[in-house]
Amino acid sequence: MKNNNNTKYINRKWIRLFLILCLTVLMIPGGKAEAATTCKSAISYPGVTTTQVNMRKKAGTKYASCGKLNANAEVTILGYVTNKKQTWYKCKGTINGKKKTGYVKASYIKKAVKPTGVVNKKVSSYVNVRKSAKTTSKSVVKLPKNTQLTVTGIKKVSGKYWYKIKVTYKKKKKTGYILSNYIDVKRNSVSNMASTQNENATDANAVDNTTQPVIEGYVNEKVTTSLNIRKEANTKSKILMSVPRGTAVSILGASGDWYKVKVTYNKKTVTGYASKEYISIKNETPSNNDAANTPSSDASFETLLAAFPDSYKAPLRTLHTQYPNWRFVAVNTNLDWATVIQNESVVGRNVIQSNYPRGIASLAPFSYLSTASGAYDWSKDSYVVKDGVNWYTANSQVISYYMDPRNFLNNLDIFQFEALAYDASQTETVVQSILNNTFMSGNYSVVDSATNTVASGSYKQAFMDAGVSAQASPYFLATRSKQEVGVNGSPATSGTYKGYEGIYNFYNIGAFDGGDAVAKGLQWARTGTNYGKPWTTPYKSIVGGGQYIADTYIKKGQNTLYFQKFNVKPINLSDLYTHQYMTNVQAPYAEGQTTQRAYNALGIMSDAMVFYIPVYNNMPATACSLPAAAGNPNPFLAALNVYNGSTKLSGMSPTFSKPDSGGSLKNNTYSIVVGSSVTSVKVKASAISKNATISGTGTYKLGDKGTTKTIVVTCTAQNGNAQQYVVNVTRAK
Repeated sequence: MKNNNNTKYINRKWIRLFLILCLTVLMIPGGKAEAATTCKSAISYPGVTTTQVNMRKKAGTKYASCGKLNANAEVTILGYVTNKKQTWYKCKGTINGKKKTGYVKASYIKKAVKPTGVVNKKVSSYVNVRKSAKTTSKSVVKLPKNTQLTVTGIKKVSGKYWYKIKVTYKKKKKTGYILSNYIDVKRNSVSNMASTQNENATDANAVDNTTQPVIEGYVNEKVTTSLNIRKEANTKSKILMSVPRGTAVSILGASGDWYKVKVTYNKKTVTGYASKEYISIKNETPSNNDAANTPSSDASFETLLAAFPDSYKAPLRTLHTQYPNWRFVAVNTNLDWATVIQNESVVGRNVIQSNYPRGIASLAPFSYLSTASGAYDWSKDSYVVKDGVNWYTANSQVISYYMDPRNFLNNLDIFQFEALAYDASQTETVVQSILNNTFMSGNYSVVDSATNTVASGSYKQAFMDAGVSAQASPYFLATRSKQEVGVNGSPATSGTYKGYEGIYNFYNIGAFDGGDAVAKGLQWARTGTNYGKPWTTPYKSIVGGGQYIADTYIKKGQNTLYFQKFNVKPINLSDLYTHQYMTNVQAPYAEGQTTQRAYNALGIMSDAMVFYIPVYNNMPATACSLPAAAGNPNPFLAALNVYNGSTKLSGMSPTFSKPDSGGSLKNNTYSIVVGSSVTSVKVKASAISKNATISGTGTYKLGDKGTTKTIVVTCTAQNGNAQQYVVNVTRAK
């Protein structure tokens, strides 16, 4: 929440994590790569393309194209095959009005979520639903012909396809597997872009729906004033909300010429329908030339592009075609990627907001949180709060995702790389657009506590003056203030905070984490005479704070939102990985989107802009992804005891102990000797985490005198991790 080393924002808006998941492509775990580049048509499963893409005659980019499928084209998946560790769907689709069958890379197809299936006419009497995907597996239920069910995944075993299904039959709910040739799959009335998450597939070759994200879009440039979000998919339906051009939407499904969307605007969220014509899907970032919209580009641009790794080039070419006035500058950090992530993973250096440790299922899942020493205590199942009540250290995989520029080379997210220096072409119209729907949308009028005179003016002009004075982008300064103090302002901007009446801090500068951060920031704003302090009016705070940020960050090489968060190219090498304006790992991403929406709403996206994009050594071949959402990781017991009837027995060796705070377990094997008259014992246990489950406890009959009974107790964490404990009970002779 401020400008000191490793600090972050007060009152940030949470940017819903699963928005980011929209960038994650669906990949079917392929297991062992197959040599074949073709496969038989054995299934009939609905899907949709995520972008315009080539359909190949065989599974591989070296094979001839059958033509290009349009973006959002409905296809039928007939099977899948792996080639060189990449998965390809055999698909049937329409190209230029003609039905075609060929192969499409799986990353460009989104499978339908929970389509309806029906037991088909190939079944003479009934079909077995098997516990696992093999004909020798136990039957959990027998279904007659024409039974409807829900398909939740596909599994390929020894060349045969199985559908994983859920069904309610005779008032009992069952799950299991059915061979695909006995099921016909229907496309649901609302298309296959829904984000419902299903249970995890358990086999390495399973195709599950848990990773399918909501598709993110926005109200496009065809809208001149506002777009109506309607209750139903027709123009006569009730209007739930009207939103301006550039508003972000989450696409939940489709019905004919309409998208089902979820929209948040003016603090209100609705789910309804919008015409497809006025909704654009946020850019994909294809990693090879199989995406048909990879454009050609001019020679001068290609010269600039040569400074980037190959994995950056395809999305940058796409952006260049859309916005030819944009310029992309490769910033070679000369840093090893693994070393960067190791340093940025220092506990507390990058944090993320989650309510899961507090028992509330919202914001970042457990799998996004670090379990490193100092971030988590395994002996107590306790995550260490780093700020506020729910900001915790992010784990390395999350940090890798937000630091990997390749995840954000699209026309919504790229603004975290925009140059933050002042430009004479910058206008107060854009500043006003950024400030709209906030407490800074109009004018201020306060009594200057230093002069006892009235100070008044418009916020937009204050930020314009700050930009000129600091030689920093007024767009950036307005966005930074909005992100710091919130759309409704904070105690730091009220001028009424007890003990600091008449003092303002619009950027939370000096508001260090811990204790009364607001008071710390206001004390900083009141002390000294540099940067126009004390800040006794909003204008003084906005202009003086802008000068401070420019001097302290922009002029020290941190000339983008990305570099202010991740200081990987400092002028002073002693600042490497430190001197970072905020700790919120998502801050550059969130602030960049705020800027983009303002530009998009005003129709200035095509103006000349410069983006400084970092490049690292030894980066992974493909962009880093976020972890799969998973539960609590703690699989340890808090207590383990042996009873003779209601009497707890002593003498267990060694004495049971929980893991240490770092998760190290001294012993998981114990022994106890009971009297010769004891014929049975009861084993009881409790878990450290309330989310864990325990198996293996209960009453056990002992053998003859002098024999030993081995009892295994398993504690299984919510995320599936398991820890076994062994108790050897010896009956005395």
